[in-house]
Amino acid sequence: MAPSLVRLYEQMPEPKYVIAMEACTITEGTFCTDSYSTVRGVDKLILVDVYLPGCSPKPEAVIDAITKLRKKISREILEDRTVSQQEN
Repeated sequence: MAPSLVRLYEQMPEPKYVIAMEACTITEGTFCTDSYSTVRGVDKLILVDVYLPGCSPKPEAVIDAITKLRKKISREILEDRTVSQQEN
């Protein structure tokens, strides 16, 4: 699964944003072992923007994670505008 995830991430167009959901994705799950196709923690493979722990997370937590990601995106847009205005 790990090589497929990296390949998929590399094929995503910019900007790339990732929400890592559930304990097994974020850290070591009960059945997770390091092998050629799995690793303990998705952030060892790709950049993660927001972590959503739990097994399985509540709907409110999903909404909170999406809100955090939206705020991060808004900050990045604002920073990009500020930089471009300073360059002009």
